[in-house]
Formats: sequence, structure tokens, C-alpha cells
Amino acid sequence: MVFIYILNYFVNVLKIYFQSKYVYAFIGFITILLAAVVVGTRPLDAGFDTKGYIEAYNSLDKSLLESFLIVKHYFGVSIEPLFWGYAWGLSKIGVSPSGFLFITAFISILLTSWAYRKVDPDYYYLSFLGVIFSGSFINLYGNAIRQGLAIPFFLMAFFHFLHGENRKVILYGIITFLLHQYTGILVMLFYLIRFVPFRFYIGIWLGCFFLAFVIKSGILSSIPGFSTYAKGSSFAYLVHPTFLEFPIYYFFLIHFKLLNDNYLRKLFEFIAVVFLLQTLFIFNIYSYNRVGMLRFLLEPIIYTRIIFQLKPVKASKQVLLLIFFLYGLSIYLSEAVQTTLSSTPS
Repeated sequence: MVFIYILNYFVNVLKIYFQSKYVYAFIGFITILLAAVVVGTRPLDAGFDTKGYIEAYNSLDKSLLESFLIVKHYFGVSIEPLFWGYAWGLSKIGVSPSGFLFITAFISILLTSWAYRKVDPDYYYLSFLGVIFSGSFINLYGNAIRQGLAIPFFLMAFFHFLHGENRKVILYGIITFLLHQYTGILVMLFYLIRFVPFRFYIGIWLGCFFLAFVIKSGILSSIPGFSTYAKGSSFAYLVHPTFLEFPIYYFFLIHFKLLNDNYLRKLFEFIAVVFLLQTLFIFNIYSYNRVGMLRFLLEPIIYTRIIFQLKPVKASKQVLLLIFFLYGLSIYLSEAVQTTLSSTPS
């Protein structure tokens, strides 16, 4: 993480000497490679999901159909033929479990980088670093790797949605679904924007907040099965930074009149819709984070635009890089991330 920051810091400080697109492409490749090393070289018994993936991968030594049935044993109904077909192919050519983790991380990050550049062509080199220096990056590419491989296609679906290309939205939505069903279903959220008037967002958010409070208070615990679903929840997420940051940067977007930009407005509207849905799952940490992943990945674009209101712009770039790095360092050193990337007891 430190090497990624130093590399990109000096590239931005000495930008006058790095005008060649080939130099930028090389620096970008090294950044992606280092990022893949961070999450892709973790132990085979690391974290939460990794052990399950490795056990499933080691079982992919039969026919494709038999392998799918084995995978179902580990991941329930989530067969996702594109992901497991890809894993089966790596297994057949003799790629080791460690190689499977690294190759998957590298391909996923590389494709996400490509898709992110489509979504944010003007400030990609900075906003994508905000993705790399985030907890979502560790979780997606170092733990929930099916979703990590699906994310670039989700982003491409979003890109084509912003440009009104519905056929391509459907195409990339299907690819996303075949890689990770849950993320594929959430492509439908794009179109929810059209049915939620922008002026009602704060009111709806307050309603969701109140509903979440009611849910977490235990009033609905008499509903069969609800107590099990909400087991282990606490009120911590009602005052968690990932929950409180939304109204804060919403204020700055209005203050700096950034929502006059039609592209940024559409981007924010989607993030807001995801946030509304996420609020309804605030009583369940697993669902809260899985839904929130979609907005966490796009929020660096918002932060980039807000920080760029500082003058001069050259200084604001360095401030932005430093903020992303310090946040990323605090995330990387956290107990949750260390658990994700380190060996855990059986």
C-alpha cells in the first residue's frame, strides 16, 4: 500500500516529466500489479470466504457438470457458471490454488480499472486510487472474489446506463449475473432512479433511518425467522462513518453546486438509491456491506470532485492522494482487514 502511494504521489508531483501516455500506462500497470499482490498473495486459509473458495477449487478435478454440482455444495444455489467455468478452466490447465487467487485478483482489478476509466475518464488516475485505498477493495478482491470479478461488468452496465444504451446494460447485466447472481440482480437499481424523485431523497432516507431504528429496537423480533436474520446486530452502524458520510458529502455537493453537472447528478442519484436500500439492511452487517459495496466503489468520484474545489488544483491533487492513502492505511492496519488477509484458525 505504501509503495502504491509513493509511486503515484511522485507521478503526480512530477507530472510535467510524465506526459507520455505510455509512461502513464506503465505506472498504471505497476499500480494494479502491486494492488493484486496485496490481496492475491494471502494464505490459502485466510479470512472468511477464502477457505471455502480453495476447498471448492481443489474439487474442480472432474467434468464441468460434476464440478458445478460440487460447487453448489459449498455455495448453495449460487452456481454462477461464468465464474466457476473460469475457475474450472484454470484448474484443468494445472494452476495451483495460490495461482488461482492471484490470477483472479489481478484480472479482477485490471478489468475494474478499465471499467472505472470508462465511468470516470477525466479523473480516473486519482479516483481509482480511492478504490484501491478502501476497505471495499480488500473485501472484493481479497475475500468475496466472485463479486470482485463481477464488479467491472457491473460498472460497464452502469456506464452504458448513463449513456442511455439499454441493450448494452442488459448484456453486461447478464454477464454480471452469471459471475455473481446477487450483484447481477442489483443492476435493476439503475432504473429505480427514474421512479424516485430527487427532491424526496432526504425524506425517504429519514423514513429508512426510522424504519432501521424500529427494526434494530427489536419491535419486530416476534416475526418468525427475523431474530435469526438480525442476530448479532447492534446500533453501531447508525453512527458508523459509512452511514453518516452520505448526508455530509450531499451537503458539499449542493454547497459547491456540483449537482448542476448532469453526469455527476446521475452518479449521485444512483449512489443515493443504493444508500436507501442499504439503510434497510442496516440491521444485518453482511447485507449492509454487500449492498454498500456498490456505492463505496463510486464514492471516490464524488470525493475527487469535492476536494478539487480547493485551489490551486495541483495542491488539491496532493491533498486528495494523502487523504486516500491515510484512510487506506488505517483500513489496511485494521483488525478486520488483517483477519481477511491472514491465516485464521480452522
